Amino acid sequence: MSTVFRSTHHPGNAPSGLVYTRALVGPIGVCTTPVMIGATAAALQSQPIWGYLVWGLPLAIILAMTWAQFSLSTTPAEIHLKPGQCAVQSVRDVLREKPPTFHPLYNVKVSPFQIELAIGWKTQECVRADWPQYGKLRKAAQQAHDSTSDPVKT
Repeated sequence: MSTVFRSTHHPGNAPSGLVYTRALVGPIGVCTTPVMIGATAAALQSQPIWGYLVWGLPLAIILAMTWAQFSLSTTPAEIHLKPGQCAVQSVRDVLREKPPTFHPLYNVKVSPFQIELAIGWKTQECVRADWPQYGKLRKAAQQAHDSTSDPVKT
């Protein structure tokens, strides 16, 4: 049995379409703004704008969709801790109900504002503002690291 901690980015019971739409809003604005500014400037100069609409807008939307997918797959939503092991699930993993994959927990470095978990081949930083149960997460991570269980078994 593992202890589960949820970040502020956890989707909860929200439908995946809603979570994806919320993640897409910012990238759509950032990616389409230059296209719209270019099209407006071209129109004001009596230049053709079809290139902006035919090529620029679809490329901006594809870039925004890629950005949103990347963001959802790299933003941690849950941390699962058990003796000597840890699993981090992204927002995308939680939406797809993917079971957690545990890796050895090699080190826990604690500071007042974040926790660094050395998990397998990567380091996961847990910023205090993103974890409502930061104090409990810190204690549970230290206990999981200090446990005597074999970290290789999964």
